[in-house]
Amino acid sequence: MAINKDQALYNITKAYLDFCVSNRLFWDTLSTIETDRDYHSDKATYQAMRQCYLECGILTYEDMDKATENKYKLEKIKQPE
Repeated sequence: MAINKDQALYNITKAYLDFCVSNRLFWDTLSTIETDRDYHSDKATYQAMRQCYLECGILTYEDMDKATENKYKLEKIKQPE
């Protein structure tokens, strides 16, 4: 069963957003082991998925950048006063 471009874009976007959230939590709460583990796991998943889709020719760099880095930014959450 082959994956189509729309499914690949959904998968890469979800992996990217998971990575963004774990990245934000990692930098905001450096003292917990769970955030460190999640950050590295989500980063590896996103990078591996990205590489696979590129090598298989399902997505291009431009496709992925439009669906991820150039579309979503996760800002640091400000603590309530």
